Amino acid sequence: MNSRKILVQVLQETGLEENDATELAALQPPPGGSWTVEVLNSGRVDEARLAEQLARSFHNPFVQIEADGIDRKSLGLLPSRFVFKHHLLPLSENENTVRVATYDVFNLVARRLTSQQLKGKNVEWVVAPRSPLLRAIKSLYGVGAETFEEILLTARHYDGEERDVAQDITGDSPEASVVKFVNQIIREAIQERATDIHVEPLENDLRIRYRIDGILHEVAVPGQLRVLQSAIISRLKVMAHMDIAERRLPQDGRINLNTHQGAIDVRVSTIPTVNGESISLRLLSRNESLSFALDRLGMSDAQMKMIRALLQEPNGIILVTGPTGSGKSTSLYCFLSSINAVSRRIITIEEPVEYRLAGVSQIEVKSEIGLTFANGLRAILRQDPNIVMVGEIRDFETAEIAIRAAMTGHLVFSTLHTNDAVSGITRLLDMGIEPFLLASVVRCFLAQRLVRTICPDCKAEASYLPEYLREINAPIPADSKLYRGKGCEHCRQTGYRGRMAIYEVCVVNENLRRLIIRKEPGSVLKQRAAMDGMDTLRQDGWRRVLLGQTTVEEVVRVTQQDEALAETE
Repeated sequence: MNSRKILVQVLQETGLEENDATELAALQPPPGGSWTVEVLNSGRVDEARLAEQLARSFHNPFVQIEADGIDRKSLGLLPSRFVFKHHLLPLSENENTVRVATYDVFNLVARRLTSQQLKGKNVEWVVAPRSPLLRAIKSLYGVGAETFEEILLTARHYDGEERDVAQDITGDSPEASVVKFVNQIIREAIQERATDIHVEPLENDLRIRYRIDGILHEVAVPGQLRVLQSAIISRLKVMAHMDIAERRLPQDGRINLNTHQGAIDVRVSTIPTVNGESISLRLLSRNESLSFALDRLGMSDAQMKMIRALLQEPNGIILVTGPTGSGKSTSLYCFLSSINAVSRRIITIEEPVEYRLAGVSQIEVKSEIGLTFANGLRAILRQDPNIVMVGEIRDFETAEIAIRAAMTGHLVFSTLHTNDAVSGITRLLDMGIEPFLLASVVRCFLAQRLVRTICPDCKAEASYLPEYLREINAPIPADSKLYRGKGCEHCRQTGYRGRMAIYEVCVVNENLRRLIIRKEPGSVLKQRAAMDGMDTLRQDGWRRVLLGQTTVEEVVRVTQQDEALAETE
């Protein structure tokens, strides 16, 4: 039987029809490429079944790779650059034999080079599925490990002073190893859908973390990374056009990246700590096809009806509340997009301008030259706009100008940092806004949070003890179907992938206006809003649970603080 027929048979045993198997068996990889890679990249073959069939056909053991079960002592048998280049993983060493995993049995060059690297030791080859193997390599060696050895070799040419190493490898040469390392960290973050990258110096280490779906995850990086702390930070500061010589003061900068996913705007911030400079990168997509339709928000029918009615108001203030990173800007952009028309002049002042809206005049705050929210808002009102958006109301001056704008016929949108919707009322009163002014111009307070959504690839039905549901006051019928993610490679074993918002819409009606003018406490205001039909954040979270979009645990986690505050009022 010739090799082509063997491949066809292997592919058929994975479940493919004969025609598909024949087509894939005939694939010709590019020079230096691999047939196995071409077949896997086609997406038509289950990689685990292909690995199992290849192992059987070539009389090699088949293994399922798990990073926790690998002997760490064997990792040093092969250089990390070699491991990453050829996608091999030494699993264990026994006397004079080394067990090495691969997903590509046809990579004869890698087999020969592995024997040379191991200096005559016997090699026992085993076959593993590609994705778990690559994940294990990344987890065990760390992101950027393939360039780390080169960086250390560069460092050995100096007298050991960290400053000299940084000066050399943060130069203009695009081939510098530290440049590759930093690029890999950023590329990995984009692939993992991270919104933030935190590079944090510890006492004896340098920690890198990604924020994915609102949760921080530590990145596996090579050991001894602390010796290159200055070089890595300096490279990031150069990319962000910062002063690399200034290490005593906080700095802000920006990096513009072009990736396969589109343009990425990276906001960079440094702060001096006792262990050195800590640097954070905020990743913002510049995808022009990003939709800001109201339907994207996922509100309930009742909430959407209230919002649509408020957006048709000719004047007044609509305030979105919530902590940093809760999606307030996205909601505001959706509101503006829904009412954006040639007949309306819309001007915004933001810090920073996160997304560009066609047909909208957007101003970015620049405090260093005196362009603050208050000063910018004054200038905006002289432009005769119909609709104004202020990125955030932080002080009495900005709040007062926004209220005057609403009183003179403008529809104003802005944000506040409060725990829930009703707390926005007390926050404005604490700033010094007169109760009668607040009651007359503010139309609505909208609080929101982001909850993680269940990963669709490992979603499974879940059961909860009735006692637990009663303890958390979850109004979930006994016959309801609830779901939870089991954890898979697509969600980093968390069971969640992506996020969605839950809302609390507090419309300022006549009942609330009377209470505001009387300066009633927040608990009375919230009780009145609930009596008038306002669903709390947790109640909206239960709606998402019953729709099978998120879990009970996630709703409790996100709204726990708000419920505790409500109980103490």
